[in-house]
Amino acid sequence: MTTPVSPAAREMARQLLERERGRATEAAGLGATMQRASTRVANNLRSSVGEDGYSALLVRALARTQSDHPALKDMRRTDPTGIHLDIVGCVEAHGAAAVGAALESLLAALVDILSDLIGADMVRSLLDHDDLPRARRNGRTT
Repeated sequence: MTTPVSPAAREMARQLLERERGRATEAAGLGATMQRASTRVANNLRSSVGEDGYSALLVRALARTQSDHPALKDMRRTDPTGIHLDIVGCVEAHGAAAVGAALESLLAALVDILSDLIGADMVRSLLDHDDLPRARRNGRTT
């Protein structure tokens, strides 16, 4: 069953992807940048809600978006350590445009699910931070 995502969630998903895209123009470069964006979001969620929490959120987001984006079925990889997304391999099979649309929808669904649980401001903080130590992000150097 497909659940439409909110415009705010869609915009945040676009921002998360655009942050990584930079100047990549060829399919391989786009695949790698989308993989980095996905990995950053996954790592942020895993560190905040744990592997089981991340897996539960991802399963719900996939259920909302998979019927509209067949590429997501090929993107999902499950192994004993959890669920991973193989974006680069999926780009080779489906093309950068289809995978980009699928990933954007998946991220938007994650944003909507989390926003319902904890609020939009907390979601932005949770998903859209870099890997700098927390003190440096807050303007302190210690």
